[in-house]
Amino acid sequence: MSIQTFITNNIENGSAYELSSEDQKTIQYEGLNKFIFNKLNSSKYRATSIDEGYRQKVIDKITLCLNQEIPIHITLPFGATKNPYLPTAPNIDWAEVFNIAFIRDYLKPIAKAYKHGVILEYISVAVFEEKVNRIPIKDTDLYDSQFTKLIEFYRRYMPENLQLNFSRVSDLIPRDKIERQIAIKKEELRKKWENLPKDVRDYKLFRARRNVLFDINEKNSESLILEAVLGHDAFCSECWSTDPAPWDKKHMITLGHTYTSGWAIHVRSVPGSTINFWSGTGVVVEKGNKFTPTVLSPSQYNNLRSNIKHEEYENDHLTGINNNFNKIPVITQN
Repeated sequence: MSIQTFITNNIENGSAYELSSEDQKTIQYEGLNKFIFNKLNSSKYRATSIDEGYRQKVIDKITLCLNQEIPIHITLPFGATKNPYLPTAPNIDWAEVFNIAFIRDYLKPIAKAYKHGVILEYISVAVFEEKVNRIPIKDTDLYDSQFTKLIEFYRRYMPENLQLNFSRVSDLIPRDKIERQIAIKKEELRKKWENLPKDVRDYKLFRARRNVLFDINEKNSESLILEAVLGHDAFCSECWSTDPAPWDKKHMITLGHTYTSGWAIHVRSVPGSTINFWSGTGVVVEKGNKFTPTVLSPSQYNNLRSNIKHEEYENDHLTGINNNFNKIPVITQN
């Protein structure tokens, strides 16, 4: 099989899942609730075990949806801005393409078994990138526009009973309110900063350096990094809303790729990686006759750059989004 054929099949595989005899036995003898939970808890897609507290929430949310006869509503909140240190930034790339295909396949069995279906909703949380990570608004707007086109493209390849949506926190809550509440929370966190254990502070600063657009020789660069940490943590505190987060309403089950303890199911972003798809770049690993979509962080990409070859790819719909889709990055392993 060629890379071109593999990618095309991966994208266009919108066929419905066929329930196995084992699936049917689970539904018959243990119930649809158990079947749905088992599929959400599948080790093929899960990155780590579901946090015990969130595990019970997932079970309760499934029961609620079934009792109310409404779709199983799966949300995936994400940064919706490409890491500025990636060669493909600020555009979307194969990481986004591979992620949607992967999550679609994850949810297909539920869509097949449950007559009220599944909603998969990607939710952009890119409301503070300019002030926190210094990403220009034009770059976040570009990402938003391209991701919207990708969602529209994928809708033609979704099986019956599986609906694909894209929304933004900024559409639901006024940006000025979010920024005002984040500013207040940042000052609270600033006062507590020095009281945090050193290893915690060091990790937060390390993580921020990977996302903030800055020059290490820039005046006050360390202060910029600290502001990014405080801004990130303020947003994650959900101080900007008195209601449940837009991705965690009573009937919603949340997915996440990192930092998911207690609030989401930790799933892989693609078959070969757990790295956030917006924080990394998509490549295909070729080993023998097997192709595996994966996501590389900026540092991983730089380390493997010399091993990456680019193969031509033809798809007018994708190449019409941006030039990252003219070629497929491939790493060949022996």
